[in-house]
Amino acid sequence: MTQCAFCSESLPDLPKPSSRPIFSVCAKCMNPLLLKHDGVDWQVSAPRTFQDIRYVAQEGSIGAEILKLLPEAIERLPILPGIARRILGLTRDPEGSMQDLIDLVNQDQVIALKVLRLANSPVYGGLAEIRDMRSACARLGMRVIANTVQAIANGWIYRTRSVKYQELMEDLWCHALATAQCANDIAVVIAEPCADMLFVAGLIHDVGKVILLDLIANHDSPTMKTLRDSPELFDEVIAGYHTLVGLHITQRWNLPPEFGVTTFCHGRLMSIPDESWLTIVHVVAVASALANVSGFGGEGSEVSLLSLPSTKFLGLSDIKLASLRIDLEDKVKALVEAVSG
Repeated sequence: MTQCAFCSESLPDLPKPSSRPIFSVCAKCMNPLLLKHDGVDWQVSAPRTFQDIRYVAQEGSIGAEILKLLPEAIERLPILPGIARRILGLTRDPEGSMQDLIDLVNQDQVIALKVLRLANSPVYGGLAEIRDMRSACARLGMRVIANTVQAIANGWIYRTRSVKYQELMEDLWCHALATAQCANDIAVVIAEPCADMLFVAGLIHDVGKVILLDLIANHDSPTMKTLRDSPELFDEVIAGYHTLVGLHITQRWNLPPEFGVTTFCHGRLMSIPDESWLTIVHVVAVASALANVSGFGGEGSEVSLLSLPSTKFLGLSDIKLASLRIDLEDKVKALVEAVSG
């Protein structure tokens, strides 16, 4: 029986055997777990540099209250829309065709209309108006279409009933879109073959912040009220817990293991479990920093991109970084208008 490395709880629904170590979570103690398959069974250990969350969030603390409320909040989170899963499967299928993509998008007229809106935007628009999906695919290309559908499918997460936090939620959404676009473009620059996967990884890398923000904004417990009244504590909780919460969400959505790795490790690079995951995690880390420096997110605007470990690992020069920022604002604006319209 495979057990949690922290609380010895048995772990149900283990993934298929993998040649690479992957992350999972314990539903009981909420800790992240590193799984390595030895050819017979999964071996479970604590992720590198990670301390038992129960020691950090001890009884009576704000962290303990967050951990107490999170399981229900995550359980209430709807499953990722089916079209997002099908698009992801299609882009990972070497036999997937443009016609397959057209047929899939045309099944949802709302999404199809938004894709057409993007195709006719100033960033991508040509001389003639696009009126059908085949023409849109010819103008945008399969990758842009697939990325746009992913953005549309994920947009529903970035909503809140709280007027106070509406602007912050919109900032998180713009940051997610910008990070996704940057991750895709970095993948192209370094010739990383999984650019479509990295767009999605960038899109969901901070999803833990969204769930935490919604919990803090709408739960009526005294602890959540304290966080609403203290911007410093609010920022500390969001920063300290969002990667762990994001990992729980990727498992809730049953996403492929690379999304758990990028979501959990982009802000804690020392926890990357294996060299085979290095490139995609560093891409998402640089993409997030690049989005911030470009004005999407409001954090880290003074950071020197060239000094970042991830920038050095990927070998990105100042010229390449500058090229990645060209038209970024226009691309994100076009995505926002297409998704929100």
